[in-house]
Amino acid sequence: MRLQRSSPADLARKGILLLGCAVALSACNTTGDGSPVKTALITQADTSANGAAASVAPGADAAQSGGEAVALADPVLPSNVPVPGIRGQSEPMMAYAGAQAEASPASVAAGMAFETPADAPKDLDALIAKYSVAYDVPERLVRRVVHRESRFNPAARNGPYWGLMQISHPTARGMGYTGAPKGLLDADTNLKYAVRYLSGAYKVADGNESQAVRYYARGYYYDAKRKGLLQETGLDGSFRTGPTRTTASVQ
Repeated sequence: MRLQRSSPADLARKGILLLGCAVALSACNTTGDGSPVKTALITQADTSANGAAASVAPGADAAQSGGEAVALADPVLPSNVPVPGIRGQSEPMMAYAGAQAEASPASVAAGMAFETPADAPKDLDALIAKYSVAYDVPERLVRRVVHRESRFNPAARNGPYWGLMQISHPTARGMGYTGAPKGLLDADTNLKYAVRYLSGAYKVADGNESQAVRYYARGYYYDAKRKGLLQETGLDGSFRTGPTRTTASVQ
């Protein structure tokens, strides 16, 4: 079957005919009460507009999806992030965090009591109090060093270091001790000379307990020399023959 091709004139006539039919239908569309009924006419312009909107929407979705992918790949973090608080806490969390940061390990250690354990010698508390007063050293500092060095064990021995405060024999002799190294395993004797040495560290540290602990552990001769405290601390050798500040006997 052969199809007949339409000429441009035929197409124009058909278009005019369709337009006339549409106008006639528009005039006849009324309700029973005479009110006109709106009839939607779909024009080529409407079709083009809808097609353009449909073509833009996928592009917008693609752009949005691309933006989300970039945001996930390279997230921008906020400069200020709120810190969650603790339920029932009245102070701001940031103030709490700042206070915690200021509480250094050294300051925490200085505030600890370092209680004497139950298995320690029964007179150990009295001896610690006695020599802390005799050499003008805070009792909590003496306890801190005893805890650090031996855990309140008078028989502790680690190489050349002896007793409660793990003092070496040469250091004890510099503080006036004249006995044998094993004599430093006696709690009274050990505290008598080790607290004297600690008092020098405390003076050189200008009363800073944490610094005094460090000086006690590593020595402080050159620090005392720089501050002109060799004689006051006995590191000039004067304590080797001079009396200590107590009448406690050396076994």
